[in-house]
Amino acid sequence: MFDKTSWIRLPHNVVVGHGVLDQTVAAVEDIHLSGRPLIVAADVEPMPETVERFRRSFDAVGWVPDTDLPVDEKLHRTREVDYDNDHERDAIAAALYAFDDHEDQFERVARKVPPDADRDAVLVRVLSNEESVESALRALDDEEGDDGDERGPEPREPTAEEKRISRLEGQVERLESHVDDLKETIAEREATIEEYEEELSEARREERREARERREVSRLERENGRLERELERERERADELEDKLERLKTLWKLDHSDFADVAEGRDLVPVKVIEQFTRDAIDRADEQVGLARGDVLYLRDASGAGRSTAERLVEVEPRAVIRSGGLSDVADRILFDNEIPVGPAEDVTIQEIDELAVAREREIEALIDDWEARAEDRRRERKAEMVDEIISEHRAEMRSESRRNG
Repeated sequence: MFDKTSWIRLPHNVVVGHGVLDQTVAAVEDIHLSGRPLIVAADVEPMPETVERFRRSFDAVGWVPDTDLPVDEKLHRTREVDYDNDHERDAIAAALYAFDDHEDQFERVARKVPPDADRDAVLVRVLSNEESVESALRALDDEEGDDGDERGPEPREPTAEEKRISRLEGQVERLESHVDDLKETIAEREATIEEYEEELSEARREERREARERREVSRLERENGRLERELERERERADELEDKLERLKTLWKLDHSDFADVAEGRDLVPVKVIEQFTRDAIDRADEQVGLARGDVLYLRDASGAGRSTAERLVEVEPRAVIRSGGLSDVADRILFDNEIPVGPAEDVTIQEIDELAVAREREIEALIDDWEARAEDRRRERKAEMVDEIISEHRAEMRSESRRNG
């Protein structure tokens, strides 16, 4: 009974352990045919009553874990064993753990019991009565002697040498048991040390991770500080540029005598410059200076614009457009249809400083008035053309009708 598989699972799928003992009587009968189990194990604590009755029927040693065996541990312990269901798995796991606990005793019995002795009988005494192997052997020998010759001579008194040998054997047995206990303690402490080493490794990994996080936080703080300093420099630069702009406006007003009317309290009109009549140039001017409804715009090169470009300019809804160069027919028609005044740059005095441009309000109003006059003439011409076209179409229809009737 020293082989694991011979007592973990017996014939007819009867497993020694908690899990498949619903029919206790039948199970006992089946197991009796294969041999007597020495240990009955359960996977829960305390041992269930059904398993306990089963154990008592064989007068076997009971084994239970300190606490209920977790499922993951049972799965791991039975990973190399075949079973048909969870109940068999639980029983096999309990049997394997019981075997682990008593493995040293099994090996000691196998090592010390002579080949001609009944090892199972010795193992029963060792497991049940916690006897030493030597004591169990002597007890079995005494029992055999009593049974063999009840009327034999009285046992003689052991000699001093035999008593000394007996004491030494007992001492050796106790020392061997103590050595086994020490080995078990060493194994437990090695397992504890290994656990502590794993915890230390994890702590070191956590410490390294925290160190990386601290370095990253420090880097981000430095980067934030740099960006804040850069922002502060940009704010200072913006303030300087605003001051410079005000000074330039003042100097420009003072240095241009032809704008002496500024000194009389009359306003100038800001003009926003668009370098070319293209969508990109319009978007660039919008990004740089901002284009808004009611602005006066200056197209430094008004040629070449198509429909989409003219429609993009219409979206701004400017007050007036000053052009250098001629507009394309399609652009001129779209701006006219949307009633956006357009006039030549020659009619307006535009003064520029860097990105700044201004014009006299009265010249912008004159440009708008001139466009309104031309627009009125253009509307009349369109109406006349439309009337002529309608008359022509009507005459053509009359001639066609006359030919059909004639």
